[in-house]
Amino acid sequence: MYYNRTLSGSFSKLLEPNGSLRWLFDYVKNNPELDFLIGKNNAKEWISVYRGLSRVITILKTGNPEIVKLDGADAYKQIANNLYGNRKISDNFCDELSRLVKDVSADLRFDRYFNNKKEGYFQNELSRKFGICGKPEDDFVIVDKEAVISYDDMQEKEYKFGKIRSVYKKLQGELSRSNAKRFGKNLAEKAIGNELDFLALDRQGNLLLIEYKHGTSTAGIYLSPLQIGMYYDLFSQLSRTELEKSVSEMIEQRKRIGLINSSWEMPEIKDVVPVLIISEYNVRSSAKIKYHEVMDFVRAKKGRSFLANIKTYNYTTEAGLNPW
Repeated sequence: MYYNRTLSGSFSKLLEPNGSLRWLFDYVKNNPELDFLIGKNNAKEWISVYRGLSRVITILKTGNPEIVKLDGADAYKQIANNLYGNRKISDNFCDELSRLVKDVSADLRFDRYFNNKKEGYFQNELSRKFGICGKPEDDFVIVDKEAVISYDDMQEKEYKFGKIRSVYKKLQGELSRSNAKRFGKNLAEKAIGNELDFLALDRQGNLLLIEYKHGTSTAGIYLSPLQIGMYYDLFSQLSRTELEKSVSEMIEQRKRIGLINSSWEMPEIKDVVPVLIISEYNVRSSAKIKYHEVMDFVRAKKGRSFLANIKTYNYTTEAGLNPW
């Protein structure tokens, strides 16, 4: 069980200043619809460009150091099939990528990923604000997106991840049976994702486990204690020494690339803090009342210390982050 999504040096250098793909960094930074997701596990490493919730391109290594493979979501391949496949590192496919992004922006089929200004739109904005467009004085930086803990094999994953997930699936079922009309039927069958929306670090040394919800996602908001609790338990299983080392390496690499402001001073990591961020919350929604009811329900089962240090925020473009 481990967590370290630091790219290998040779792959990272492609995006760093004077790298063969530095033009891609500049293109993404100057396009507010786009953002990067970079990472590695024991099977592969990748440089991805996202538009909201959708993956426009993913750059993967091949057996030839001069060749990379361009992959992407199937819907994008249908629009710009010639963009994808094996490409020389020296290729500049900026014009092709620009045409694709322009076409997608005007295509109603892709509105739910970005143009509808809901989850994908605000996740993208939040990620850029505290990432590639961040400032030295920012209170926190985003270290990783869609953060996933890796395992040595499926047996270890099923034992460690499966064991924790089953606890929260059981709690979902009990919540549903306690009041199906209020919280929903058959919650035990509802999936709990294994990807943390954002891993961030603030200036006080708190490692932030951030789950993001849009204000229109009423059930998503009030059920979030279960989801956040699972992530918190998973990350709490990791060796603190290894986690601190991994986060430090990831931050330093992202500084070299420019995905985190190079002048942002990294503090010593002191605590792990769960965080819920909601965009455009409607004060007339029942989500907040039910959120506290669900939190009380879980604390009655797991103890009053459950997510005792959680922080909750409402985020808007105009006002930024404010307590929820």
